Formats: sequence, C-alpha cells, structure tokens
Amino acid sequence: MLGSARVVNRRLAVALMASLIAVTLGESATAQGPTVPPGEPARFLAKYIGLSPGEIEQAKRGEVVTKVLNSADRDEVALFGIVAVDASREDVMKRVRDLPNFLKSPGRTSFGTFSTPAVPADANAFTVDGSDFDAIKGCRPGDCDVKMATENFEEFKGIDWNAPSARQQLDNIVRGRAAVYVNNYRRGGTAAMVAYVDQKESRSSAEIFKGLLAESPYLFDYVPPFHKYLESYPNGSLPGLTEAIYWSNDKMDRMRPILSLNHVSVYAPPTAPLALVSNKQIYASHYFLGAFTLTTILDKPDAPNGKGVYYIVVQRMRFDHLPGGLLNIRGRVIDRTHDGLKKELAQRKASFEGPG
Repeated sequence: MLGSARVVNRRLAVALMASLIAVTLGESATAQGPTVPPGEPARFLAKYIGLSPGEIEQAKRGEVVTKVLNSADRDEVALFGIVAVDASREDVMKRVRDLPNFLKSPGRTSFGTFSTPAVPADANAFTVDGSDFDAIKGCRPGDCDVKMATENFEEFKGIDWNAPSARQQLDNIVRGRAAVYVNNYRRGGTAAMVAYVDQKESRSSAEIFKGLLAESPYLFDYVPPFHKYLESYPNGSLPGLTEAIYWSNDKMDRMRPILSLNHVSVYAPPTAPLALVSNKQIYASHYFLGAFTLTTILDKPDAPNGKGVYYIVVQRMRFDHLPGGLLNIRGRVIDRTHDGLKKELAQRKASFEGPG
C-alpha cells in the first residue's frame, strides 16, 4: 500500500523538528549570525527519522526523500519530506512570500486569495464539480456526501434544482458562504471554524486543529512566538509575518475534487538560520476533518558560498472515516497524499532554483 516508503514513528519526526530548531536557536550564533552546527541536520535525520546514509546523501544531492509516518489513530496520516535546494534562504523566502505563485502545486486546478474583507468575487474562478452538484441536490443534515455546516443546508433549500440556472445558483451560494466563513474566521479564529454536520455525528474542525497543533510541541518550546500566534489568532501579530487565506480546488488521481479553505503564514525568526511556513486547513469539502503542515526552510551548512537550504515538510492530516476493505479508500488516500508531497517537493526545488 505504501510502496517503498518506510513507516516510522510520528513522535520521532516531532523530536527531529524540535532538535533542528533547538540547535539553530541555541548556542550556535557566530559573529556572522546564527548558523547550523557541524554535522546537522544529518545527525538528526539518521537518529530520529531513521534515514540511511544513502538516503541522507540523496537529500544532500538534492533528491526528494519522503516518509510515511506511523500513527496510532487510524484516521490520522503524517508525512515527512526533505529536499535540498541550491538557492540562498533569502532568495527562497522571496519566492515563498510571493504567495500567488507559491500556492501553485501539482493537482491544483484553481485557487485564489481572499481580500480583506473577503467578498464572493474572490472565488469567482471556482465552480462546483458535477459530482458534487448531484450530491448536494440530495443532501440533508446528517446524510450528505459533501462536507458542510448547517448554514449551507438552509441556503441550498432556496435553489430551484430544475432551473437552467441551478448550477450558477449553487456556485454563487458556495462563493458567498466561503466569503462569510473567512470573515468570521478572521474575527473569531479557530473557535469560529466549521462544525461538519454532513454525518449523523457533528465533528468540530476547531477541535481537530487544536489536536494537530498540540502534536507539534517544537513550536511550544523553540518558537513560542509563532506557536502563540497560531494558537491565539487573530489576537496578536508577529513582526515581518506574511499571511493569507486562500481557497483551492485540488484533484488527486481517482479521487473527488476537493474545495478547501486554508490559512498560510510565513515567519522568519530574526535570530535563527531558518524560516517557517504553516498551512492551516479551515475547511475541506471531502476526506479531511483537518490538516496542518509545517515547513522549515533551514540553511544547508555545506552549501557552496552558503547558497543552499533544506526544504523540510511535516504534514499532519486527520481524515474522515477511511474504510479499508476491498475498496481500500484509506490506502488510496494515503498513497495519493504521499505522491502529492513528492511532486510538490520536486516542483518547489525546480521553482526555487529557476530564474527569479
């Protein structure tokens, strides 16, 4: 099911990231500024992730190396990935902060960022997929093939499903609801996130996110300002932070298209040779109850003239019930998300190393 990927313990990945950030924020500063200690991050990749010497060399050479991490919760999936990039951290960060280009990824058919305040026109490029259009027609609270909140059901009641304009009516409602939701989230933060009522039991995406953030303890101990920002949003800010809320329509092979809303934040601690990028999912139309990705852009110690970084990703995803059995939906979703990470890392490397 997982191909050649070696399954390793998710907690070890947490320890790895904690260690990487610890050594860069510790006693490693020099007259030229903070540096990564000799032998890092290879020591931690071997000790905590279990990369072989050959895999570490692959990463050093700029090849994509990924792992599917083990999880005690059947509905939670965690992934780790690393790739070396032949570009300075300053140049990479310029690309990352160019969010309209950075948010492009394999399988992403359309996306857009929300203005402040958000308006329906921000999502004009989004159209409801045909399979979702058919599913929503028969939706009712507690029984729906598309993930949604109670407010959506009430608005969908007003659609004349037999009218030629039915699809346009649905698109308009979805765009309008997305804008309302984003504005509510900007005012209320995590507490304002959606409670899914498409199944018999309501599920809180806010509680799911809190759990995923709690499993990222390195943010608590080693980058407390960034953790506090994520935990307390929208109360407080960070100097130099770049952020946006965006919608995307993503298609994984042989899976249903996923409309998602996400909050991306970019932060560079002033006293560390790294930068952090978080991506917090605040809504998804299929499969996901929550997702949190933390990317670390770490100076590569042996890079010629200091012009190189490691691009390191840890993804945590909490899925809706994923059955195995003959259909093996769980296996298919894990395979697709794992393949997606590989493709994304390869794309990031090519983009960062390309002409700016």
